[in-house]
Amino acid sequence: MSRILKPSLWKLLLALVLLYISSTLWRAYVISRISDTFPLGFPFQFYLSWGPCQAGQNCSESNWLFLVIDMILWYVVSAFSVDLLGKNKQD
Repeated sequence: MSRILKPSLWKLLLALVLLYISSTLWRAYVISRISDTFPLGFPFQFYLSWGPCQAGQNCSESNWLFLVIDMILWYVVSAFSVDLLGKNKQD
């Protein structure tokens, strides 16, 4: 298990790509349903903004814990994916 989760460049890059793609797709889906809400993060929304916003008001919120959880989750998914792909190449 520790061999699978050991960091590598491919695992980190894949985790960032998965985080970006999942956030973008979730954002597109939410915007298509609710036109004035703009989330980032999937499966946990770590940033949310909404509008229209009056001058002087704060129309966004963020949660750093959800960002860390998202990053860990997508890293674990990428670690298992890279390990699985590596095993298939060797066979």
